[in-house]
Amino acid sequence: RCVYMPAPALRFSVCLLLTSVAEAHVFAHARAIAVASVRHTGSVAAAPAAALDGNPVSRRLLLRGAVWATGVYSSVGSAACASAYTVSQVKPSEKETYEVAQKGDGALRVLWVGAGSLSGVFKGLFPAGNEVVAVDLVRPDRTDYSAATTYAAEHGYQLRFEQGDATKLKFPDGSFDVVVSSMFLCQGSELDVPVPNWEEIVVSEIQRVLKPGGRFGFYEHIEDIDKVIVDKVFGERSVIRVQAYPERTNVIAGVVRKV
Repeated sequence: RCVYMPAPALRFSVCLLLTSVAEAHVFAHARAIAVASVRHTGSVAAAPAAALDGNPVSRRLLLRGAVWATGVYSSVGSAACASAYTVSQVKPSEKETYEVAQKGDGALRVLWVGAGSLSGVFKGLFPAGNEVVAVDLVRPDRTDYSAATTYAAEHGYQLRFEQGDATKLKFPDGSFDVVVSSMFLCQGSELDVPVPNWEEIVVSEIQRVLKPGGRFGFYEHIEDIDKVIVDKVFGERSVIRVQAYPERTNVIAGVVRKV
């Protein structure tokens, strides 16, 4: 999915190539760049080879990187036709993801989607000076709310809760500098009444309430949730980073910006 394929015949041929005896050769070349972080310029910054030694790289990540390693598609288009991002082979950190999302000068207005009982505040996810608006369909109990707001105040930021539906956020367009969520987008499968494309609807609402240039930090355990966040909503030019290490954890995390 990370490769521009103008013809069905070419797609079929590439599949044959990657499943043939040439597969090992293709993957060996792909290792050097499969975990690269490709930024907005579209250029490839290869990870040091030492970082790969002894660390298995998943087939999914290798397929994402194979286009740059093999040059298979050079006859029909340059590497610029490929996806402008790939997944870095890094075990994601929730705290670090939130830090990157909230990187900026001055106080930021942050929307925390799927905040639940607000226990996340005790992980030190929000820096001093910011205003954090927590949203969830279920209101936390008074004890949890009091403990969370007290902790926030002691650590120099404002925290308040707004009860609401993530598919219909009640905030105007461009209301927030940052939106963050953790282990939330998986909840669409748990709804009593399934909603088609629930994840895409939620992510579209997140994009809507972000200011231009605003960032969305996500920490999820849906494999390939980036297909929704990046491919369907934010676009490839939005990617600041996406990280996953499927051999060690089922979490995928990243930061994108509204462009």
